[in-house]
Amino acid sequence: MSQNTHTLHLFFQDPVKLKLAQLIYRYLATGHTEQAQRWADRLGASDLQALWDAQWFNQEVFARPDHLTLRFDTGTSDDLPLHALETLFAHGLQAAVLEVFYDQVGETEHMHFDAGQWVSRQAFFDKNPQWLPVVGPKSEGDGDADHGCSKDPAKPVSITQLRKQEAQRKREAQEAVEAFVGLAQAMGKSGTSPVQGLIAVLLLRAGLKGLLQAFIFTVLAVLLFKGFWLWLGLGLVLAVVLPLYYMLSEYKALKGDDDRSDADGDGSDDGGPVTVMASH
Repeated sequence: MSQNTHTLHLFFQDPVKLKLAQLIYRYLATGHTEQAQRWADRLGASDLQALWDAQWFNQEVFARPDHLTLRFDTGTSDDLPLHALETLFAHGLQAAVLEVFYDQVGETEHMHFDAGQWVSRQAFFDKNPQWLPVVGPKSEGDGDADHGCSKDPAKPVSITQLRKQEAQRKREAQEAVEAFVGLAQAMGKSGTSPVQGLIAVLLLRAGLKGLLQAFIFTVLAVLLFKGFWLWLGLGLVLAVVLPLYYMLSEYKALKGDDDRSDADGDGSDDGGPVTVMASH
């Protein structure tokens, strides 16, 4: 079964809070929730569910003298441990580095966090050079060769905002899947092919794209240039031409795929040799 392996390095400025976090996670990893709750109350983070996701498995906890490392596995579609990071940053965490190994593609990705924000790798080590020996390259000149790629934001983003964005993205993806399944079921009941329905949706989207571009062009032209009726008339023409152009282009692309599929099917049915040519 495919899974994602997370390695989370946690750095506390206060040695006391580091020790409390180490105790909390060691007890959580061994299933001693009552003891974990006791130390979580001392830390001020009483909600254990915010610190430890029930979906994590193969958990390991490594208590180092100057930091704490958690290692656990999740399903390929499970969330990143952003809720735990958000809670820890509210209770003494100074910085963190998350390494995720995606088993399906065999790649490792890094995310760097500082003062409650997701930051770039460079910004992280500029502010926290003391952690370079722990989570940096193994030797000078290695770069990220041994550590996978660093996933950097365009600008610093708070973990709270990042968590909301990830939740919204996941919700939209789920809604899209449900909508497509519902569309396919409705078409099946009405006797319409789901493939034909999908083609109709794609053509409609292409037409709306052309209509939107014509509208934007007309508004900008009227506001920026003289000749209101000229631009309005041209905009109306574009409102007809552009949707037809995009719909025709989309139809040709879809029809071309169908023709290639039919040609492949005919070649395999007659029992004759089939030649496959690679396009470059």
